[in-house]
Amino acid sequence: MTVEPPLQVPGPGPYPSVALGDLSDVRMPNGMRVVAVRRSQVPLVQLRLQVALGDVRTRDATALRLLPKMLLAGSGARSGSEMAAAIQRIGASVDTWADPDHLSLAASAPRGRMAQILELLTDIVAHPSFPVAEVAGERERVAQEVLQEAADPLAVATRALEAALFPGHPYADPLPSVASVRRASRGALRAFHDARVHPRGSSLVVVGDVDPDEVAEAARNTLGEWSAGTGPAPADAVEEPRAPASARGILVVHRPGAVQSNLRVGTRCQGRHDPAFPALMLAMTVFGGSFTSRLVTNLRERNGYTYSPRAGIDEHRRAAAVSIRAEVATEVTSRALAEVRYELARMATAPVTAEELESSRRYVTGVVAMSSATQGGLAGVLAGLVGNDLDPPYLEAFVDALARVDAEAVSEASARALAPAAMTTVVVGDADVVADALSPLDLVEVVGR
Repeated sequence: MTVEPPLQVPGPGPYPSVALGDLSDVRMPNGMRVVAVRRSQVPLVQLRLQVALGDVRTRDATALRLLPKMLLAGSGARSGSEMAAAIQRIGASVDTWADPDHLSLAASAPRGRMAQILELLTDIVAHPSFPVAEVAGERERVAQEVLQEAADPLAVATRALEAALFPGHPYADPLPSVASVRRASRGALRAFHDARVHPRGSSLVVVGDVDPDEVAEAARNTLGEWSAGTGPAPADAVEEPRAPASARGILVVHRPGAVQSNLRVGTRCQGRHDPAFPALMLAMTVFGGSFTSRLVTNLRERNGYTYSPRAGIDEHRRAAAVSIRAEVATEVTSRALAEVRYELARMATAPVTAEELESSRRYVTGVVAMSSATQGGLAGVLAGLVGNDLDPPYLEAFVDALARVDAEAVSEASARALAPAAMTTVVVGDADVVADALSPLDLVEVVGR
């Protein structure tokens, strides 16, 4: 009888790479930048239009919520129902949203409908009509969203951490009051649009089965007709957030009777313009950015405190922040936070192993490659880069840089960004139960009780 040799587990393959290939990058006379990349997997085109809103302030929180919802409600040329019919007629889809940096539109359409979808996007973003009845209905829907978010402990915890990291800044994502939402008028929305929504500083990213040069020409014939206006341009970007107060103590947001505590830990960090960002990304992955990370191994596998703690980097155009989150049972709140701080200290003071570095490198490069593999994924990734003042080749360079990061660079990034003493800590939970238990770890401040 012949004995078959045992099967050998194949070793890992080469690191994935990202190649943009056929690309155009032009700026139109009205100030809009157009980036187009050919990807011919399917006969579709994906578009991402971003309008830089300029120096918005916290008082603009209501407008940021209402404006994107009103863009599809009608334009100077079409009613809301006519707009929906026009989008449906060409087999397209359009979605809208906003943050303090950008008003964004995402669209897809068959490749033969490029001119039509660009004409529709121009009408949507440049000529909204803000119908009175639609404004009234949307105000009430947003008011209900605000009420729901104010009662959601996950949202409360995240917003409390952001408020500490970006004090008095729109990046803190301040929740508008219900009263301010219900007071928002058609005139106020139009004034915000007219002051903030301009082609200058805006960008269009197109990925699909297209000729990049033809995309640029089609954009000139449609969005290129969007007037840059004659008044002064809005400020180039939201102002840079001021430095937060020194991290000190634990902020407990009282939630009476809560059976769960929502932990949020974070600090400001350098963004993608920093040459050390690839090393920081790998450090965050080793710490808590994947399901095999140290944080997950500790809190989930070893101690059973939570199912899926996570850590990552929140990126904005003018700032970035490390954030850590975990939802834990009330009775283990202090123990879970102690373990989070222990793992942060270990990252900041002890080198990562060769196995951890290799695993995190493969994970991050794999995520980047997968997120860029589809037309829509690549369009979203490139829009994020262009919107943060980076050029498309950064994507290729970032993957190459990940391959060169060594353990020493990861240790340096960890020491700079992950020291526990620099972290701001927020706990949303029952202060009557958790405050005393947390006091041996740090000074505790309770709000809302």
